[in-house]
Amino acid sequence: MHIDDLSTVRDSELTADLCIIGSGPAGLTLAAELAGSSLRVLVLESGGRELTPDGDALNDIENVGAARAQPYRNARNRILGGSSHTWSGRCAPLDELDFARRSWVPYSGWPIGSSEVEPYLDRAAAHLGLGYGAGFTGDRFWELADRNPPAQEVDRRWVRPYFWQISKDPADPFDSKRFGPHAAEITAADVRILLNATVTHIDTDPDGVRVEALRVADSAGNERVVHATRIVLATGGIENARLLLASNRIAPAGVGNRHDVVGRYLLDHRCGVVGMLDPHSSAAARDRFGKYVVKTRGGKHTFLHGLALSPDLQADEGLLNCALWIQEVPAEDDPWESVKNLLRGHMNLHDARTVASNPGLLLSGAKRRLIDHTGLPRKLEQVELRCMVEQAPNPDSRISLGDTVDRLGLPHPRIDWKTSAQEDTTVRRAAALVAGEFARLGYTPPALDEWVHEASSLPPRLTDWAHPTGATRMSADPRTGVVDRDCRVHGMENLYIAGSSVFPTNGHANPTLTIVALAVRLAERLRRTA
Repeated sequence: MHIDDLSTVRDSELTADLCIIGSGPAGLTLAAELAGSSLRVLVLESGGRELTPDGDALNDIENVGAARAQPYRNARNRILGGSSHTWSGRCAPLDELDFARRSWVPYSGWPIGSSEVEPYLDRAAAHLGLGYGAGFTGDRFWELADRNPPAQEVDRRWVRPYFWQISKDPADPFDSKRFGPHAAEITAADVRILLNATVTHIDTDPDGVRVEALRVADSAGNERVVHATRIVLATGGIENARLLLASNRIAPAGVGNRHDVVGRYLLDHRCGVVGMLDPHSSAAARDRFGKYVVKTRGGKHTFLHGLALSPDLQADEGLLNCALWIQEVPAEDDPWESVKNLLRGHMNLHDARTVASNPGLLLSGAKRRLIDHTGLPRKLEQVELRCMVEQAPNPDSRISLGDTVDRLGLPHPRIDWKTSAQEDTTVRRAAALVAGEFARLGYTPPALDEWVHEASSLPPRLTDWAHPTGATRMSADPRTGVVDRDCRVHGMENLYIAGSSVFPTNGHANPTLTIVALAVRLAERLRRTA
């Protein structure tokens, strides 16, 4: 593995059998899976080893749609490791119903089923610092955790138990997997990463069916040319569509856009706080619907227990896939952050005082973690009930090219993200059902926010979650999608796309596990057809 800056490389070295554009979880998973194959792999990363103001500025957008709460300069990371630099590490696979054609969800349905993704989930787990890749989100969790399930069941007519898994970095058990620092571990001479290498145009042949070259700018704006037999675009949910649209010197509508689909069907997750629980009276609920520590073949891993809407209810009432969970918000003087700093060797005087003033909480935490194998007891500021809901695909929710350009001359992406009443209805119904389940199970129910009540006329307090999805969606029909079932761009011989932009629907689950599983699947295809 060689990691260099584009400005230091001779033009004669800018060739490869496979060029991967982007070094986030999708791009580096592809590189790692193909290391040692017969392919010479070149990875182009727009950023360097650290975030810079110039790199951040390349992420500016023109927003003309629904307000975006997550600042894109923070959520879209031009750095070695891409979005893994700031992700939360929460992972879960998509549900089986997320892949299905649902009559109440327009434009739903993948050209592949969950059975075609599931075989790659365990391999994806190894890349992400997870103990399991599949089989942990439902009832099988209790078997994997070697625990008895709770004696009193939730009412499966309305909701189902759901579990997320938290990524763990091999070098820091208190952090999620950061791909950038581990890139050098790809020990293969046939893989090379070039930093500060921003692709500004994809050149095709005159017929627009084959990529002939990539125009690449270094940090000073000097243009270079990369030649590769095959190319994988893995620059993220917004940049994938932006680069295809901006590559319009030969095809005026952009690469792969014969049917005006590139940039359409933009999705995100809408998330928010739907209610509050009292930090004291909610202890029993937090014990059940909280964090569990599970010993796996890869060490100890943390899982979070929540609730999701039942598939039958979604079908009966025309609802979207939605999940809810309890979120503990630690107080400023919560001692466990200070303990983490101590174990990392970074403790200061404030941390020492915080640890010394909370002996009872620390002793209780040691018991919970080492004996009970549950989450740590935090000193809490508040306890929230949060939700995450999928969106129904909408061709008018889209990315297009804006009127302004960045310092390299690329048009900024114009984001026209649209939300719908179906999402609002789903969240309100889900929150009411979970509150009712808490009461039925004997827990103090959450106090739902006023806007959540089904009769409320207040606007929903939901935001995006920086999970842009769907703008180069997968479809068997090129009139409704950009890539085929193998993630190859329709009508293109040698251009593929990796990442959440290929998802036709996004479910309620955080996307990274599925992103990496699809990258492993794509790597297998590229290796097989080399």
